Amino acid sequence: MHPALIIIDMQNGFLNPESPLCIKGARATVPACARMIAACRRAKWPVVFVNRAYRADGSDVEKTRLQVWEQGGKPLTPGSTGPISVENPPEFGRCGTDYEIIKPRYSAFFHTGLDLLLRRLGVDTVLLTGTTTPNCIRTTCYDAISLDYRAVVLEDCCSSNTPEIQRANMLDMANVGAAVCSSDRFWGELAAGELTIRTAEPEDLDRIAAIEAACFPPEKAASRETIRARIAAYPGHILLGEAGGVTVGYAMGAVIDAPAITDDMFASPACHRPDGAVQSVFSLAVHPDLQGRGYGRALLDALIAQARREGRRAVVLTCLARRLDYYASFGFASQGVSASVHGGDVWYDMTLAL
Repeated sequence: MHPALIIIDMQNGFLNPESPLCIKGARATVPACARMIAACRRAKWPVVFVNRAYRADGSDVEKTRLQVWEQGGKPLTPGSTGPISVENPPEFGRCGTDYEIIKPRYSAFFHTGLDLLLRRLGVDTVLLTGTTTPNCIRTTCYDAISLDYRAVVLEDCCSSNTPEIQRANMLDMANVGAAVCSSDRFWGELAAGELTIRTAEPEDLDRIAAIEAACFPPEKAASRETIRARIAAYPGHILLGEAGGVTVGYAMGAVIDAPAITDDMFASPACHRPDGAVQSVFSLAVHPDLQGRGYGRALLDALIAQARREGRRAVVLTCLARRLDYYASFGFASQGVSASVHGGDVWYDMTLAL
């Protein structure tokens, strides 16, 4: 697969409520789009901003939109700034390797050089994001399929004026052969296809310690000696992910006979019970330079799958409040504030029943 990320019409003129062209659901997708843009840049995949820009005299505005455009302050004029401007959200930034194409109508392919650009770059898959789903995303999706590209529509990075419109159009695009999924699922499936997962060996100590130190502040990170002791005590419950011959991250935790992790377990491997009923997750970490590619999801999925095969009753972990939704997406349920005071933070116990 040789993908390119296409960001369609994510501009103030479509995001800001002051604009007559505002799409109600668009602003909420900015964080997901920003994460996708950053991840694709790290992967060195082409990032293409496909934007609108209307002449100040309105001579290139669609006839069906002209009256609203004129009465609403003439949004999206070239070089404009402010709430109804052509500007993209600051969260996206701009990189010297990004591309920009101005489109005159709904589809990113209609009367633009997008197809030529993608073919010159060797792209065979378009990752579609932006607004609005029933118009610009959908027409671009259909044109991409007509031009023999694989179309992937990232539903959490797209928006409509109502949830009903969003659902109906996603279903239609899926029915004609587009892949419709969340950005997390996209990265997870990609990582599962390219990631080799194995158990730890003593020779892995240096790389594990380096990733731990890169991902956590000193007061939360496991020490080198603690990691050495864990490898010696339960190597089969330290899963490493490798891509391109490089260890990118790991999921590790002792098997315990307790319903929740306690702080003393982090320091000593003596808590490990080979026949215990519960798989703990002491650490899930991917090196910062390699994050945003679904590796963490693939590693945790692998540890959960191993726990099922081994007949464990549950998987437990503790996390900060900002990570509750992430772990909930695996099926973990919050048990409330944890007794843990690890690193001086407030933690939450989470349990996945198997």
